[in-house]
Amino acid sequence: MKKGFIVLATLLLTSFLSVSGASAQTTTPYTLQQCIDYALQNYNDIKNAQLDIQSSEARVGEVRGAGLPKVSAKASVTDNPDLPRSYFDGGNPFIAPYIPGAQAGTVYAFPNTFQVRSSGDLSATISQLIFDGSYIMGLKASSVYKELATKSLTQTKINVVENVTKAFYLVLINNERLALLNSNVNRIDSLLKNTRGLQKEGFAEQLDADRIEVTRNNLLAELTKFNQLNEVTELLLRYQMGMPLTDSLTLVGDVKDIQIEVIDKSTVVNPKNRIEYSLLQTQLELQRLDLKSNQAKFLPSLSGFATGGYNRSDNSVPKVLSNQWYKYSMWGLNLSIPLIDGGSKIYKVKQSKYAYQKAENNLNFFAQTVDLQAKQSMATLNNEIENLKIQRRNLELATKVVRTAKIKYTSGTASNIEVIEAENAFKESQTNFYNAVYNTLLAKIGYQKSTGTLYTE
Repeated sequence: MKKGFIVLATLLLTSFLSVSGASAQTTTPYTLQQCIDYALQNYNDIKNAQLDIQSSEARVGEVRGAGLPKVSAKASVTDNPDLPRSYFDGGNPFIAPYIPGAQAGTVYAFPNTFQVRSSGDLSATISQLIFDGSYIMGLKASSVYKELATKSLTQTKINVVENVTKAFYLVLINNERLALLNSNVNRIDSLLKNTRGLQKEGFAEQLDADRIEVTRNNLLAELTKFNQLNEVTELLLRYQMGMPLTDSLTLVGDVKDIQIEVIDKSTVVNPKNRIEYSLLQTQLELQRLDLKSNQAKFLPSLSGFATGGYNRSDNSVPKVLSNQWYKYSMWGLNLSIPLIDGGSKIYKVKQSKYAYQKAENNLNFFAQTVDLQAKQSMATLNNEIENLKIQRRNLELATKVVRTAKIKYTSGTASNIEVIEAENAFKESQTNFYNAVYNTLLAKIGYQKSTGTLYTE
């Protein structure tokens, strides 16, 4: 029984360690969408934009609180060991008879016989704003401000999606270029080995081998440089995702699978699809409410209050605290009517009108700008697609040429100069092709952003 338990425990422990080791070494590959989703959860700017929304919600509560009932309580106990005296002129006909020898122009100080030494008060007051035009406009504006913060978050997300998408494609393309460079080095190594074999047999010269070795060394130098560049682009992607730079990241995807189609020139773009247009609309609404708020300052405001409490006055604090306290209460209305303020309110209204007109102009102008940006990005995308077709065809031809040149050189019907020239042309066509791929992808992202289709909530 004991032996069986030990065997079972050993098997379980071994299984756990093997699973743990496998999971520790396995890195889940990220697709483009997974990279975007990660960034939308972790990028710093998005976190701050979400905090701005929470702050705007608190601001709405703050403004709303200004119009809700307010209750305050007060308690006090006062002791006056030396009460202030009362002062009278000796010529006062009501005082002079009580002061022997009183003279006019002489001030006499008398103890205050109408006030006791100690007093206490305990009260509560409730107040309520009944009408204030500025408060009503401010409450509406605070709600619009929250809407503005929400739309700003969407704009931040669009920028993050754009940056992550660009960095993702750049890493994919660099990975493919890196694989091609390694393939080029292997092919040149094979060619150099064959040339040295032909040299030993007297069918090739040392100069032929040296030329190929120079090409190989240039490729190795470029490969080293490109490895470093690839590490930087991967760091950039992790940074754009909000991922710790020390974390490992493996991507899944192939630029050959990306479908990019020519855009019909007759495509109509609705400016309302752009988040910038929506933001400008919200800003216009804020300016309108600011204008209404300044105009409302010409209206009267009305508030009410009620106070109730207990008080007591006596000759000492202990007597105040121990004897009976007496109830009192009051209520009333406060009406404030603005009359003359030197014209400051009028000028504030004028400033608000001008700001509103500017916001309106910006909204109308942006609607025209969207159409121009969409047409420009459309033309750029279509041109890049055509250029990509040309570069893909050039790469196919260069691949065919370098293969043929190597066969002819091996059979002795071509010089190594032709092979080297074919290799250089092939490498250049590779660079041009992947540059065209990346430029086409950037053009596609630019078109999607200009039409408001890159990211939607």
